Amino acid sequence: MYPRLIVLIIMALSTLGTTTLVAAPAANASSATFANQVEAAIHKYTNAQRRAHGRRAVVRSSCVDRYAEGWAKHLRSTGRFYHRSWRTIVRGCHKSYASENIARYSAGASPDKLARKIVGMWMNSSSHRRNLLSSRARTMGVGAAKSSNGRWFVVQNFAS
Repeated sequence: MYPRLIVLIIMALSTLGTTTLVAAPAANASSATFANQVEAAIHKYTNAQRRAHGRRAVVRSSCVDRYAEGWAKHLRSTGRFYHRSWRTIVRGCHKSYASENIARYSAGASPDKLARKIVGMWMNSSSHRRNLLSSRARTMGVGAAKSSNGRWFVVQNFAS
């Protein structure tokens, strides 16, 4: 969609007799949009699970979200898969509690389907389920990053 729009803009400008450079969107713009949709869907399905289990919904926190997104990108770039210390988020976001869920998933699914699968995997793991349903959690951040081989790295951080 974006490349066609850029071509149309350049054609329109050329008919006006002006020479203007128009920046093209980043090559991974569609991947970034997909990641944002995955993150929003994970937030939605997390809160659906929390409500179904008598917990209050968590709200997105920009500070916690930055940590989740940064860690997802780190995992993607290193290819490694491990948790970081919860103290990083506690200190960085001035919180008293933090926990983390991570997932690695190869999918060609829609953002919604990918999010449902990942939240489902977390709910089927006792330690991840405990984090997701923690009554201490008040805020959440989510990061999703796709590697060059199509594998998604997803990080969910909770804090209060």
